[in-house]
Amino acid sequence: MASQTWNWILSRFYLSLADSHRYFGNRYANREEHWAAVRNYTRAVSRDPAYTRAYFSRGLLYWRELGEPERAVQDLTRVLELDPGWAEAYFNRAMAHRLILDFDQAAADLERYLEEGSDDFWLDSARRQLEDLRRKPATADPGEDTQE
Repeated sequence: MASQTWNWILSRFYLSLADSHRYFGNRYANREEHWAAVRNYTRAVSRDPAYTRAYFSRGLLYWRELGEPERAVQDLTRVLELDPGWAEAYFNRAMAHRLILDFDQAAADLERYLEEGSDDFWLDSARRQLEDLRRKPATADPGEDTQE
């Protein structure tokens, strides 16, 4: 039991440390800080494999700051395995799917976000992006669909 408690405490410490690195990475556009955040999010989930917030935060970094959308999809999928109602994970996974040109899965995730989400701004964004995906011809230039 003491080991389990210690792992819980350490996982929260690593998440806080990772959030700090992410903050400074964003503030100063420093990719090394983002990678330091990834390492600490990884430490957090190694201590607590069900720590959805750490997977979520690492997934965001992967697709938004580090250009690793495949890894983002893996982390955000893990979030949804642990917490199927986490609406923001559907939205962000949709964005990662768009980056890897998996438009069908992006559309499915946006549809699910529309069912689960509650933030009016992001719901409107999801609707617009879903409409854009549905209008997209199968042979369109992948660079034309970037909408964030």
